[in-house]
Amino acid sequence: MRMVLIAALSATLCASHADAQERDLVKLYQRLLDAFRAKDTATLARLWTDGYLFTDGATGHLSTKPDRLRIVAESQAQIDTLTLDSMTVRLDRDLAVGSALVREVATEGGIRSRETIRATVVFVRTPRQGWRIAATHTSVPRSDAASSAGVADSVRAFMETVAREVTRDGPAAWRRQFADDTAFFMAAEGRLVFPSAESAANGIDELTRVIGHIELRWGNDVRVDPLGPGLAMIGASYTEVRADTAGHRVEEAGFFTGLAEHRAAGWRFRDAHWSVVGPPPTVR
Repeated sequence: MRMVLIAALSATLCASHADAQERDLVKLYQRLLDAFRAKDTATLARLWTDGYLFTDGATGHLSTKPDRLRIVAESQAQIDTLTLDSMTVRLDRDLAVGSALVREVATEGGIRSRETIRATVVFVRTPRQGWRIAATHTSVPRSDAASSAGVADSVRAFMETVAREVTRDGPAAWRRQFADDTAFFMAAEGRLVFPSAESAANGIDELTRVIGHIELRWGNDVRVDPLGPGLAMIGASYTEVRADTAGHRVEEAGFFTGLAEHRAAGWRFRDAHWSVVGPPPTVR
């Protein structure tokens, strides 16, 4: 009888210890959400392992820890609330996997959005650093994905942000608007100008030394065709006035088309094409 009582007590203590660890991991993940909402990159850097990986379930895009820290720091979106509704944790010694349901309310470009996010989180424990987060995979259930009208409004707000920031900051603003991977390309006047994000970054660096000022305006005919969660086709007429560092001005009008993809940092152009009315100018 004594051995039975000891075994029962041991099982109870083990279960209690596991429950305490699960509560600690839920609290850790809540700290991460709070840091994410506040754009507290220092806390995020401590909570993520050096080899941390993030997978965006909507696009399949994979980001490393430096990628995520940069995206959080540069994001123009304001996260109004980020609530952990529930989290189930499974422990196996120094490894744990959590399935969390998170509700997010955010504002970007004057447009408020609401999403329910399912996150799968991998925790690892080391003697020196304790529990940290090694990987996250997020997805938005289709039943909670934004409606086509909501996507269209969000993309139009993105287009307004693009015009405003390019006019304010010049060519350098395009770095924030183009997707930062090999999926990106840009064509103009029948030529592939940038075959990748790397070539676009190099080209933008050159333009910042040549172009002193840009005024970009979209027409009133912006068209948005939502293709699915986080993906939309865009078409719009535009006018642009550019002045180089020597003071020479170029005025241009034409039509723009592009594929916009919603990523962790918000909407980005996955590809773009510019068509100019009349003879193409010598500078873009």
